[in-house]
Amino acid sequence: MKRITLFGLVCLVLLMAGASGFSQTAPTGSKQPVYIYLYARVTDQINLDLTEDRLRRLLPMIEKYREEHPQGHVSATILFSGAVSRALMQRNRETHILDFVLDYIHRGIIQAGYDGMDEPTYRNRPVIDFSGAKTAEQRWVAREAAADRLLTQGRDPLTGAEEPDVSGSLKEMQRVFGPAVYIAGVKQGQRDVTGNIMPELGGDSELVRELDRLNSNAILSGISGNSAHIPGFAGWLKEFAEQISPAPETSPEIYWQDNRLRFSDSSIPPVRLMEAYSGPSAIAAVLDKIDRSRVQVIHVELGNERDYLKPIFARGPMYPPIRFAYENPEHPTLPQIARSEVKDVDSAYAKEADVIKWLLEDYFPANPGSRFVSSTDLKQMIAPSTGFDVSVAGLQATLPDGIKTWGDTQVPPSYFEADGHYLSLADTFQVLTDALAALNRTGTLPREIRVAKVYGPLEMPEGNGAGKGEVTPASIASVCARIERNLHDDGASPVPKNAIPSSLTLEGFNVNAAQFLRLMAEALLSQPADKKFDIKMSSMFSKLGADYARTRLREDDGAMWTVKPASLEIPHASDSAASGLGR
Repeated sequence: MKRITLFGLVCLVLLMAGASGFSQTAPTGSKQPVYIYLYARVTDQINLDLTEDRLRRLLPMIEKYREEHPQGHVSATILFSGAVSRALMQRNRETHILDFVLDYIHRGIIQAGYDGMDEPTYRNRPVIDFSGAKTAEQRWVAREAAADRLLTQGRDPLTGAEEPDVSGSLKEMQRVFGPAVYIAGVKQGQRDVTGNIMPELGGDSELVRELDRLNSNAILSGISGNSAHIPGFAGWLKEFAEQISPAPETSPEIYWQDNRLRFSDSSIPPVRLMEAYSGPSAIAAVLDKIDRSRVQVIHVELGNERDYLKPIFARGPMYPPIRFAYENPEHPTLPQIARSEVKDVDSAYAKEADVIKWLLEDYFPANPGSRFVSSTDLKQMIAPSTGFDVSVAGLQATLPDGIKTWGDTQVPPSYFEADGHYLSLADTFQVLTDALAALNRTGTLPREIRVAKVYGPLEMPEGNGAGKGEVTPASIASVCARIERNLHDDGASPVPKNAIPSSLTLEGFNVNAAQFLRLMAEALLSQPADKKFDIKMSSMFSKLGADYARTRLREDDGAMWTVKPASLEIPHASDSAASGLGR
């Protein structure tokens, strides 16, 4: 059983007393832990000597510090591409490199993840075909079809041409290494007028639905600092990170979207992805400045390919080396002139080892509770997004705050809270629907409702819906009874049946989903049969959803209804070594 600490009780009280999704600033108090997430990207299937050297240097280094400091939970997630996975398997007969890596995985020293960013190639890969897609449902089908090819189709390792009857991408990585614990680099896109592929920013529900068929448990990458070139991105990212971490036990880097745990590599400045080759002083300079009122989970990259490159190639237009290969298919191997001398590579890895040693021997002891975390650790520290019960009494206690926040702004809250759980707009819609549907059937509200998996609306209508009208609690409950079954139907279908309806007809009025959500909340709080509720205008987008950095159509971004904070169970500093985390 999980041990309940005094700190955990304090966090629960704070959560129930007001950190319910409406506060935009985390409460002040004692310093929260800093968790360090070590990882490496291994995605070069052309320069295999470089790829193999990285693995043979990196994995023993991790094991060394893990054995010397067992209380430090030293581990790393190694992200492989599908093309690299196949190349290592083919190379195994010659160098036994795959056996080498699998041994470290089986002994629990590293974990395997997937990164599709460098899959062959940047210009020739599956894209979304929107020709003929006029409706939200048709666009969903188009995105999901592209996602299937993006995640499973084998491709030529140099040209990216599709290879029939050959698996690739995530499917191939998992065939070689087993289920991925972390998945990154799978953003879909379409071609612009110049022929380049522009990735979609925003929701990715269609991709998640395909991912669920291949891997339903892996953490997904969240917001990436790689998008910092977008105008206004830095300001938006800071605001998003603050909204998604309203309490000390929430992290600006960790959140739920489409019921998949997301992990961002950048958040509130100065938090960003850090490279271990920069050395302890550079890492310390960032950690000394971060906001400690919330839990922070920081990406630190090991074994970066820049360790092997001369400066002009490490920062130039041909970085990473796989880009050079794609741009020069006739002579794809990285030329010797671009490579650093062995002594410089040795020096870079020595700096990386110094970072791990400094964290273990200096930073963690000076910051109780701080430690390394693996992908599995994070999953164990966070309760599931669905499958738990919330009480009607708990909803009735906290919904008034949400309605008050809604007020006359016509902007719904970003999320709700009940019984110590965060509920997304989609979650709240589903549990209110179930409660009022039961009332319609039995005349009595249930005591508890199970939070089920649902998708956001397939279409997010613009405008604020019908502006006038009155409806009764009975009519609201009747509509709930009509739509309840679909919200629990997760079976196969071209588009998900368990998606929040974009709009509904209620006593002759056409209301959007946000308006109906508000009406359901008011009906749950007040049940006189003769009472009538005013239909109030409301946007479909909360502030968090409206401001989300996106390139996809706003009307297709119903995933914003599924975003909510993720609470981490923070072990007491003295319990960390006995918690079993990191094993």
